[in-house]
Amino acid sequence: MMAALRGWLLAVIAASLLCAVADALMPPGAVKRVGRLVCGLVLIGAILSPMKDLDLAAGQRWLDGYLSGLRFREEELEETVNSQIKIIIEQEYAAYIVDKAAELGWTCTAGVECRMSEEGLYLPCRVEVAGPLTQAERARLAQVIWEELGVPQSEQVYIGEEELP
Repeated sequence: MMAALRGWLLAVIAASLLCAVADALMPPGAVKRVGRLVCGLVLIGAILSPMKDLDLAAGQRWLDGYLSGLRFREEELEETVNSQIKIIIEQEYAAYIVDKAAELGWTCTAGVECRMSEEGLYLPCRVEVAGPLTQAERARLAQVIWEELGVPQSEQVYIGEEELP
């Protein structure tokens, strides 16, 4: 790579020196104008000479690989962000259930599992409530969770104090 760059730079310098000498030796008038045009074309040729060895297919392969890696990384980041958002949303739903129970005068803890809907929203699909709740309190809380969060009672699990480890 460095040898190629060195060779190219030497070719450009040599062409520049040749053109400078030719310009100094040319008589004024039309000959000098044509000579300058030729020298300009020689310099452009020297500057653009590496273009003939350019492998466009290799460049295209590199770009395709880079873009595919970029897409993979983007999907990976999106998955990471979605999982973190899911955790936050599940915690918020659990806090909501605990607050609702507290409004009704009960103490409990809650865990919520969410699933992404077709619209791209995380909605609760399963709830686990632990605490010293009577059957009537469980039934009332189950009804509140069904009405306000849309989690069916079949997907609600209640663990009493005696069942806790």
